Amino acid sequence: MDESERKFRVTPALVLWSLLALVAVVLVAQNSSDTTIQVLGWTLQAPLFVVIVLAMLAGWGLGLLGSQAWSWRRKRAEGRNSD
Repeated sequence: MDESERKFRVTPALVLWSLLALVAVVLVAQNSSDTTIQVLGWTLQAPLFVVIVLAMLAGWGLGLLGSQAWSWRRKRAEGRNSD
């Protein structure tokens, strides 16, 4: 297929990413005021949407680590059972 013959297609992934982008824009627009966070004696001041996004990323990362640890534990247990 030639580059000029390719047509724009709406895929489920494109719809999902578009909705996520829209949610992100709304999140930024509605939560742009500064907020103060205190953690272990440190004080951080940042826009609320930044704090929300960082918390979401931290949760995603911890979930990823947890699922990886669960997978390693399960594989190790399967290895012991086969011996």
